[in-house]
Amino acid sequence: MKKRMGKTVIVALAVSIALVACSRGTENAGKKPAGDEGKTVLTLSVEEATPFYAALERKFEAEYPDIDLTLQAYKQAGEEWKAGEIEEYRKSVNTALLSGQGPDVIEMSSLPISDYVAKGLLQNMDELLQGDSSIKKAELQQNILDATRENGGLYAIPGGYSLRAFIGNGEALKGADIREKTWTWQDFAEMAKTLTQGKDKTFAMAEYPPDMLMQEITVDNYKTYVDPNAKQAKFDSPEFVALLHQVKQMYDDGVMTEESAGPGKQLFYSAVLRDPADVINVPHQYFEHPIFMQKPHNPDQSGTMRIIPATLFGIRAKSAVPDDAWKLIRFLLSEEVQQMPERSGFSLLSSVNDQRLDEMRQQIADGSYKLPDGTPVKAEDEEFNRFRQMLDAVDHYSPLDAKVISIVGEESLAFFSGQKSAEEAAKLMQNRATTFLNE
Repeated sequence: MKKRMGKTVIVALAVSIALVACSRGTENAGKKPAGDEGKTVLTLSVEEATPFYAALERKFEAEYPDIDLTLQAYKQAGEEWKAGEIEEYRKSVNTALLSGQGPDVIEMSSLPISDYVAKGLLQNMDELLQGDSSIKKAELQQNILDATRENGGLYAIPGGYSLRAFIGNGEALKGADIREKTWTWQDFAEMAKTLTQGKDKTFAMAEYPPDMLMQEITVDNYKTYVDPNAKQAKFDSPEFVALLHQVKQMYDDGVMTEESAGPGKQLFYSAVLRDPADVINVPHQYFEHPIFMQKPHNPDQSGTMRIIPATLFGIRAKSAVPDDAWKLIRFLLSEEVQQMPERSGFSLLSSVNDQRLDEMRQQIADGSYKLPDGTPVKAEDEEFNRFRQMLDAVDHYSPLDAKVISIVGEESLAFFSGQKSAEEAAKLMQNRATTFLNE
């Protein structure tokens, strides 16, 4: 019992993570840290002690009985984050890493990975992955790995991920000449205006406030408007001001609405697919004949589905147990872990995704598949094939800071409501974002 209570450390104050990590690292500098019964101690830092990590700990230690996997968690599962706590959490991890100490493996989905890479705090796992024959590389979604690279290296590997998808009303778009590989938001506005003209209360997108659309476009083009390494924003640029006007015009023209629309009264929907079940459940919630499409995008950007990592794991560059740390990363990529019900998101193994999609395809064919509301659904093989092709083409990942996106939403709302001019709103975004990035 004593050993089990010590396995997962729930830290009451954010700064304690850094202090605990530093003291452990100092004590074991230059040698393998020893745990109970002479086992090697391997530390994994996470935000929440979720059921997935509890199950991962059990399975990993069963696979490697000579390693004592110790979780350093800031929160219990489901515990709410209070105002300012996420910033304190990030600062504490930064302090530990900059001191040359800290956990061996880090879950970094909410941490500034680019900063860590620039400062040499993370290990490049490229050679480890390529040199590990136990990993079935042909089954890896290599395009997902490639998209998450930083400065040409593989410093963070997703344990699971969601996808931001753009879905069209296949029935209503029949015959529409949409060149989705190259269309921009301006093309979208012009096309949508033509398709909705003369049709009572039909919109390109419904239940979509302009500030939300502005945030989504900013996320899709984050690197265009924010340089995290230089800690600079470009929201006061003429291009961004023009984008504010362009978005507002779509609502003024009645192409977009934040109000709800009836069945068949909208042409597109932007949604997050959190796992393979959502490939059917989400699109068929809105359209009887949905079609996955590329999203309107700038010429120098990608319109493929956007990757939203559920988890991102990296190895601290100065870990005293790098070989054992890689064993954990390798285990995370195993079919055993990727098939765990506690793991969230799509899998990095194409075989795991295909298995789930094929199960759904068969259930739909025999009539046993039901949507979450209990209604049956029809889906042609082409729908699955289209998604599979799009998943293999995904190359869009934008590391970002949620606070900056929140600022865009808040200040653009002031423009859309008529309280400020586009220039005034953009200037406030610029000042607030710059201040935050340099904190």
